[in-house]
Amino acid sequence: MKTLKKILAFMGWAFVGLFGLTVLGFFITLIVVVQRGMDDSGALSDESIESKHAVGVVELTGEIITANEFREKLRKAVKNDKLKAIVVSIDSPGGAVGASEEMFQEIRRASEKKPIVCALGNIAASGGLYASLGCQKVVVHRGTLTGSIGVIMMMPNVAGLIGDTGFKMNVIKSGRFKDTGSPFRTMEQPDRELMQQLVDTAHSQFVEAVAESRGLTVENVQQFADGRIILGSQAVALGLADEIGGIARAAKIALELAGDDGEPELVTQRKPSGVFALFEDLSESRLVQWLTSYGDLQLLYRAYP
Repeated sequence: MKTLKKILAFMGWAFVGLFGLTVLGFFITLIVVVQRGMDDSGALSDESIESKHAVGVVELTGEIITANEFREKLRKAVKNDKLKAIVVSIDSPGGAVGASEEMFQEIRRASEKKPIVCALGNIAASGGLYASLGCQKVVVHRGTLTGSIGVIMMMPNVAGLIGDTGFKMNVIKSGRFKDTGSPFRTMEQPDRELMQQLVDTAHSQFVEAVAESRGLTVENVQQFADGRIILGSQAVALGLADEIGGIARAAKIALELAGDDGEPELVTQRKPSGVFALFEDLSESRLVQWLTSYGDLQLLYRAYP
């Protein structure tokens, strides 16, 4: 009986703590959204740009959860006539399958209007690599962590934990698989087979996108599309990237693709300062990102750890 009370008390406090963190995350995100609405009018559209060789830098950093912010930044850079070309700077372990593919498609469409080169930073793996497939050229550091062509789906299960407490979840559903992935029941073989089909389909889409975008065969890509992490130097050898270099080299290539042999001037998005910068950093932290997506069934193009 004492054990049951302890478990219930723990669950109660855990719920209160989670609720409090969620509310905190909501208000932080709200403040940042308002601030961005005030600041983004000048993002990559600075009227003070005087160089005839300006190259816009659009950053893709952190966990990929949604493509909304990245899409807005990229479209503003494309519309800015003062920018001759664009560099997409990627430093991300990947994330949501849908958002990663959306970024890839957005970059590919944008590259039809203005030259775009991707510069991969410390890590550009899985969904981060997927996004880079939309670029006309890809530049990496030798030590860049990339690759991780694969899909993962993880679902917590607390059925065993709460089974001894007498707690039960009453479920009314419209079909056999409606509660597949629920943390309150053990996953059965039909559920696992269904989820595996989703993972395999998403993986095939990833492999096909790599093959098509990088001029490789599906069979060739499958040889290293088992989720393994590779270095930038290996990525060049395998055909996933074009050459070794940093963001400066990427900007030079982008400018050359625009038919300009001048020296590129990098133009980056203005960032908020002071207290708003602190709120933005908090909003982009993994904790807040996790809170905003907590409880969702997620299919991920993501490298671990």
